[in-house]
Amino acid sequence: MKKPIVLLAAFINNFLGSSLGYSAGIIHFGLLEKFPESASKVALAGALFTSVFCLAGPISTTVINTLSCRSALFIGAFLNFAGFLVSSFSSNIELVVFCYGIISGIGQSMMYSASVLVAGYYFHKNVSVATGVVVSGTGLGVTVFPMFTEFLLRAHGIDGTFLLLSAISLQTCVFTMCIGIHEIERERKSPQKFSTRLKLVVYDLRKLSSNGAFCLLCISILCWSTSLNTSVLFLPDYYKSTGSSELQAASLMSIYGVFNYFSRVITGLAASDDQVDGKILYMGSFVILSMCTALLPMVGTSFAGKVFYSIVLGLYSSGVWSLLTTITIELIGIKQTSTAFGIEMLTSGIGFLSGPVIGNNIKEVSGGYSLVFVISGILYMMAGVFEVFMILTMRKSGVLQSSEEQRRSIEIEDTMIRNGNEELENNKSDEEDERTIEIEERQKLK
Repeated sequence: MKKPIVLLAAFINNFLGSSLGYSAGIIHFGLLEKFPESASKVALAGALFTSVFCLAGPISTTVINTLSCRSALFIGAFLNFAGFLVSSFSSNIELVVFCYGIISGIGQSMMYSASVLVAGYYFHKNVSVATGVVVSGTGLGVTVFPMFTEFLLRAHGIDGTFLLLSAISLQTCVFTMCIGIHEIERERKSPQKFSTRLKLVVYDLRKLSSNGAFCLLCISILCWSTSLNTSVLFLPDYYKSTGSSELQAASLMSIYGVFNYFSRVITGLAASDDQVDGKILYMGSFVILSMCTALLPMVGTSFAGKVFYSIVLGLYSSGVWSLLTTITIELIGIKQTSTAFGIEMLTSGIGFLSGPVIGNNIKEVSGGYSLVFVISGILYMMAGVFEVFMILTMRKSGVLQSSEEQRRSIEIEDTMIRNGNEELENNKSDEEDERTIEIEERQKLK
């Protein structure tokens, strides 16, 4: 399978299959029109859809570990399709909460996890660039899908919108056909029993929980995900409360979306340079974002200040998605990347779910958004601090490597996997030869 085709397919799958979470706010308005008496349940549907995307990370990576990225992409596409399809014909809000909020949410999670991980398997020598290209599909979705969903909602209503989104989700199956099963995945599937594969996942979890540097990375992820979802969710309302019109607030969020897209690609390219450490980029991004977020109540009263913050938020909050796979491989190796990615997604899901709740409580107590953004800035700073602790822990344990050493280690690991597969095939061939000889001897004796 040619690598550029795999990369293009993963990019399109990420764009079509896992970007719909950014339309949740638009879908929310459509559901409110259909179910005006169930506002709380409508809000629950949207909250589940956006948070299950990350909370279902362990489910997604378990499917990837026991089957393959390709299988997870097919299953995710079907869950997306089924969830939206049933929701389009449902007159029961509880069923919509389950199908749209949970089933489609899990489908989104599988599509995203498999798209990112397949890039790590095929492009482990330049994983930051490949991951940057793939996750930029989500960045493109930030810009395209909210406007596209609003157009569908006006033209066809919420039922028609769900129906057409289900059709779009199913289109990813075409591009999934272009993605093969990598040697690393075949090696993990070598045990024949399904229970044995699950035991490998449990073993990975135990090993990861004892890795101090990885645990510090997860704490860092929890800090920035809690702050990020709070910032993005409350930002349009904050802009309106400080004098901007709805059109200006929407334009400012579009600016955020555009720089979100470019940041994912640019950060991936930067981290591919041997002279640039992805961990330092990660830490520096959140230090800059911390200062700008904490100072937003001071500079965000003018339109120019709001434009500046939208650009900063897009540039420095989105590149982290291009760096996570690179940092994870450096921490624990490529064979356990899928399990580790599931834990990271779960951690970010907890932050995405709890952040808005905490932020809303702070807003009600303080009577405004100023304290919300100050605390968000502190959380961004804590994310950078825990990243420093992670680097120090890696240095102390001797894990810290240069980019060239890391690539060499991955190449050695990949070679060992391929040799192991060849040896396994040879052993199987020898066993078959022995069985053939034994059968022939028995026939001669008869």
